Amino acid sequence: MRSQRHLDTAHHHPVVSKARGSWTWTCECGGAHCRTDLNRLSWRRVVVEALAHSTTIAA
Repeated sequence: MRSQRHLDTAHHHPVVSKARGSWTWTCECGGAHCRTDLNRLSWRRVVVEALAHSTTIAA
C-alpha cells in the first residue's frame, strides 16, 4: 500500500535551521525570521517564533 502525502495548504509550515552560526526559520510562503537582526537568538526563541507563524492561516 502506497502512502499518499496530504498537502496542507491552509497552514504554514516553517522550517528551523542554523545559518552562519545563528538560528533562523523560513517558510514556503516567503516568511522568514528577520536576518538583519544582529542579535543571535536561541534555538528556543526561534522555534517559538516559527510556531507563532505556523498558527496563522495561509492566505
